[in-house]
Amino acid sequence: MTAVKRSLELMAGAATWLLGTDPRPAPPHVFLLDSASLRYGRFVAGESGFEVEDLTIAEMPRELFGDGPLGGVTHDLGLFKQLVNEIVATVDEKPEEASLVLPDAWLRLSFAELEDLPARGARRLEALRWKLKRQVPFPIDDLRLKAVSVARLPNQEEPRRVLIGFGVEALFRQLEEVFAASGVRIGRILNTSLATVSSIREVVSDLDLALLVLVSAGGYSLTFTQRGEPLLHRFRALDTSLRGEDAAQLVVRDLKLTRSFVEEQLPERELARVLLASPERQRRFWLDSLEDALGRAPVALEREQLPLRGTLPEVSPVELAPMVGAAWRDVA
Repeated sequence: MTAVKRSLELMAGAATWLLGTDPRPAPPHVFLLDSASLRYGRFVAGESGFEVEDLTIAEMPRELFGDGPLGGVTHDLGLFKQLVNEIVATVDEKPEEASLVLPDAWLRLSFAELEDLPARGARRLEALRWKLKRQVPFPIDDLRLKAVSVARLPNQEEPRRVLIGFGVEALFRQLEEVFAASGVRIGRILNTSLATVSSIREVVSDLDLALLVLVSAGGYSLTFTQRGEPLLHRFRALDTSLRGEDAAQLVVRDLKLTRSFVEEQLPERELARVLLASPERQRRFWLDSLEDALGRAPVALEREQLPLRGTLPEVSPVELAPMVGAAWRDVA
């Protein structure tokens, strides 16, 4: 290790808020988990941004978690508990409450239009499940889900529009239980895109339409924002066997289809900014592909776009962005 319940509606008593809907300020402690590592950071807020007071990274075997389309529970619970315990034991300030950021593939997002949505309880859950069942190819009864109201699209038919976050209940429950056994209460769970959008809201909050492109090991996500709030989102898993020209053609074709869809949904909006968050080794490929498909030169995410100050650890800003975004996420 290197320093540097069924639905969310029913889980409210356990103090878990998917998509950051806890009305209290976010804790400074953030864990970021993916198939390759577990990271912990403590972000202390000041007048001009956050300072990174602690950052710890534990590498993990890539086969430790299930590799289904929505992820899966750990294959070695003892090893994962050990990793969590080691991080909690070695950090300077024990995190009694923390946020947890998961990959976009594990915590998916879907927008839905509805005529009406009950405010709470079983009827609300039933309406959401009914809607989601017609949109995604996953067993709905196995999912935990939560919906928050979002801005309407100009041409939508129904009066309401919501953003639904969903993932495998068994995975979320297992993660919460492991952290709880180490004395850490997970107060909110976000995916990487939502957390990263939060981290860049200062640079997109005045724009009618901006795009965050987030590239990960298993695919990429496109999140269009309206004045800093998610408006459209798409996660696309990629065939890792594709290389070179084949991969480029697939990506550009998919991006052009997305561009056409957005232009149809938002006919009077101009894409004001494209931000790319990708591993450095893939940056040139994505900068070229995005400009080719979208007709606008993207900008790679750098430290200057993040609310950070002081001396930073030798970690890519792309890796820091979702963590500081989770620490910054306040929802009234």
